[in-house]
Amino acid sequence: MSCLLERKAQIIFITASSMRDNGKRRKIVIESRPEFAIVRIEGSKERFPISWEMIYEVAKRHHLQNLRLEAEADQPRKSPKQKGKNRNR
Repeated sequence: MSCLLERKAQIIFITASSMRDNGKRRKIVIESRPEFAIVRIEGSKERFPISWEMIYEVAKRHHLQNLRLEAEADQPRKSPKQKGKNRNR
């Protein structure tokens, strides 16, 4: 019986998101590796490796920012007329 020390499979995600590259809409492709991910545009040779830790940190930062924005949006806003009424009291 043998033991496989290194994963042989490669996982590739082709996202539903796309972006414009040289005037064409292209899908964003993410290749999964054990220590990092490679982000590229479908049909392009440019590849951008990024660590899973960095992806986590970016997601965490964006989540906190989104929570802050949602909290600000939930607070009732005073119209200019209401501000003037409160000063006269």
